[in-house]
Amino acid sequence: MSMLWASLCFMAAPAAADLLCLLTDVNCLSDCAETSVHFSINTSQFVDAQDPNDPPRRQVSDVAIGDRRFTAQAIMMDGGIVGFHEDAGELGSALMIVQASGAARLTLQPQNITLRGMCTE
Repeated sequence: MSMLWASLCFMAAPAAADLLCLLTDVNCLSDCAETSVHFSINTSQFVDAQDPNDPPRRQVSDVAIGDRRFTAQAIMMDGGIVGFHEDAGELGSALMIVQASGAARLTLQPQNITLRGMCTE
């Protein structure tokens, strides 16, 4: 009985992806500075609602890019692809996509900067 209880407790715990990424500007050729990106996604946010009449839920991700911290729209797609999107209107936007392999791409607008690198959990 205790094995069943332990299994049920484990299944009830929220699964989370917690990624740390080191990225460099794609246009940099030598002595490129690395940008640290850390974000987490609680995968239980993507479970279907119990009642189809419930209002849609927003899936969020806590993000840190260097010293900047913000909450963004979480992205989770088939094949283990995760990421986030933040749209701050006139201030700009950030779109991060991480492949299942850990390969990552971050696009920052209006600066028109693309960073690439690797992420680890």
